[in-house]
Amino acid sequence: MEIEAEYEWEIFRRFYEEDSPAANPRDDQVMVHHFTAAWTYGLHRDWAIRVAIPTALAIHTSKDTREARFGLENIPLSVKWRFFNDPFPGGSVQSGTWFRVWLPTADKSEDGKLLGEDIEFGNESWKFQLGWTASYSTRQYYFWLDVAADASTRRSGTGAGSSLIVHPAFAWRVFELTDYQDFDLILLIESDFAIQEKGQVNHRQNNNSGYIKTHLELGMQMNITNRIEIKFGYHIPLYRRFYGRQFVHEGEFKFSFNYLI
Repeated sequence: MEIEAEYEWEIFRRFYEEDSPAANPRDDQVMVHHFTAAWTYGLHRDWAIRVAIPTALAIHTSKDTREARFGLENIPLSVKWRFFNDPFPGGSVQSGTWFRVWLPTADKSEDGKLLGEDIEFGNESWKFQLGWTASYSTRQYYFWLDVAADASTRRSGTGAGSSLIVHPAFAWRVFELTDYQDFDLILLIESDFAIQEKGQVNHRQNNNSGYIKTHLELGMQMNITNRIEIKFGYHIPLYRRFYGRQFVHEGEFKFSFNYLI
């Protein structure tokens, strides 16, 4: 069983049209602080379930207004199955699949965005994700690849478009691991490629939705006695192309604390 606490900070301060910044005449800026508590339970050595409770504090400022709101986001539930595991001295080759569903627990919003008459965190739609993961690890190196596809329902004709995400990652242990009770310091380099179709608003295609984008994430992870894991990093936007005009983030900082029982 694993208990997790995560903090994520992101800032929105620019509009994009296609792959270029657009005008922001009201100097809109939104900072979002996400706080998440999660619980993972191993049903079997190859099966695990996870539930998270995510909340957010959003602060919107502009030339003529300042607004803040704290609320619940959509709650994700997931189940993961490891269908392949080939251990060898000092490492392993593994592969698995997962299914995740986000419950529509966040407040409704007409367009699902932060800018509007009120700050809101959702549009009452259900989101589903099917993913595949593979990894290769040694005493000092760790490689993994995640591929996931998302789909959303249409609540009153409103919902996000389907998407595909590819996430390769590499980890390097600063000290070669000889005992799992030793302090373990790991440097992380991760990236992602994501593409999303245009969604809908009130039964009509939302021309200001959907994207093609990539990110790079640099981070560090510390494992203490194989029970405590501390991880932090920054998610940096690289190439981005948005359909229509969209309010976009400038990056994310994440910090997480995990305790294995």
